[in-house]
Amino acid sequence: MPDIDRYFEEIDAARIRRARELSEIKRNFSADKGPDPAGVNSKAAIVLTYANWEGFYNECIRSYLHFLMERGRKVRDTDWMLLVGTFNRDFEALRAKNHSADAKRQFVADLKAHLDCRFDAFDSTIIEARSNLNFEHLSYNYSVMNFDLTSIQKFRNRLDKELVGWRHSVAYGDAPDLNSFDIVGHVDFTAHLLIVTADNFQYAMVERM
Repeated sequence: MPDIDRYFEEIDAARIRRARELSEIKRNFSADKGPDPAGVNSKAAIVLTYANWEGFYNECIRSYLHFLMERGRKVRDTDWMLLVGTFNRDFEALRAKNHSADAKRQFVADLKAHLDCRFDAFDSTIIEARSNLNFEHLSYNYSVMNFDLTSIQKFRNRLDKELVGWRHSVAYGDAPDLNSFDIVGHVDFTAHLLIVTADNFQYAMVERM
């Protein structure tokens, strides 16, 4: 059996490191640094804060999959929907071959091997963040991993509009209205979201021991 404490410590250490980075964002870009007519400080804070959110989530994914791999059970015996990550390349092959009769035959021929596979054959990109970790993406990933989404629900609007939406606007050259933007509040919200996310992954590990 895996040493669950080691994985808990891994996630906690990653979160603490991210929390320190977020504190530095507050210290370097907060309003008390003086006027910022071009909004550069606000834009920098938005992009860096999102980077910490996405980066931490992916770190949790890596720790969680390593935990499941060490646990040694088949993917289907862990969470049925995780089989999406074992069939991903086959789905892509089906699409690339326009769902031809031969492609479908090959898909079924490979079915048993995929149903019996373990996490060394799992495609992690299925549940990783890819520059758009909004509520919809997070909800999909949680459904695949069979996580309870309840603790994230209340953050839905703020996650989509502020953490992800503002980051997209800045990254793609748009000009979001940041006149009332509160860097400290934005960073503190993200730091709290990291705590909730860490709890989700750690609780999932306990459930799957």
